[in-house]
Amino acid sequence: MAALTKRQSEILKFIQQGIVQNGYPPTIREIASRFRLNSTRTVYDHVTALEKKGYLRRDRGKGRGLKLLGKPELSLSGEISAGSPMVPVALDDTVSLEILLNKDHVFLKVRGNSMIEDGIFEGDIIAVKPQSSARSGEIVACLIEGEVLVKRFSKKQGEIILMPANKEMEPLVVKEGEGRKVELIGKIVGLFRKYR
Repeated sequence: MAALTKRQSEILKFIQQGIVQNGYPPTIREIASRFRLNSTRTVYDHVTALEKKGYLRRDRGKGRGLKLLGKPELSLSGEISAGSPMVPVALDDTVSLEILLNKDHVFLKVRGNSMIEDGIFEGDIIAVKPQSSARSGEIVACLIEGEVLVKRFSKKQGEIILMPANKEMEPLVVKEGEGRKVELIGKIVGLFRKYR
C-alpha cells in the first residue's frame, strides 16, 4: 500500500480505534471534530486519499460508511515489564486487529474457571474461528449434549478428550459409540479482557 501523510495516518488510526471501541466507524463530522478541522471538506479529501491508497472504502450515502481494507492495525506505544522494572522502550510496531474485526468469528463470554492455567478467566471474551475439526492440543469451543464448553482438544484411540487447564478439574472423555456427541464450534484464536 502507498505511504500515508502524518494526518492521513492519524485519521486512519482514529477510524480503527472507533471501530474497535464502538463497533462502528466515526462519521466525517466526528473526524473533523476530533482533529479540530473547521471544514468537513478537508476530511473528505483525506478519506478520498485513504480510499485511493487502498486503506479503506467509503459507502457513499451512509453516515458511518467507512470500511477498512487489508489488515487493520493499531500502533503499539511501547513495551512494559511484567517482571523486573525496565527502562521504557518506544516501539515502532503494530498489532493486527484482524481477529477482532473478522465478521466470521464468533465471540463468547467465558463463565467458570476450568481454563485458568491457560490464561482464560471468567469474564474474558474469546474469539472463535468457526471450523468443524481441530488438531490435538488446540483450544476449542465445542457443544456437548446441548452445553457449550471451552477446553483443550485431544483425540486418541476412539476417544475425544476435552482437557481443562485447571489442576482441580478432571478431563471430559467422550468415547465413540457411547451416545454422546462432541460438535466443534471452532478454534480459539484470540482473547479479550477488560480491566475495571
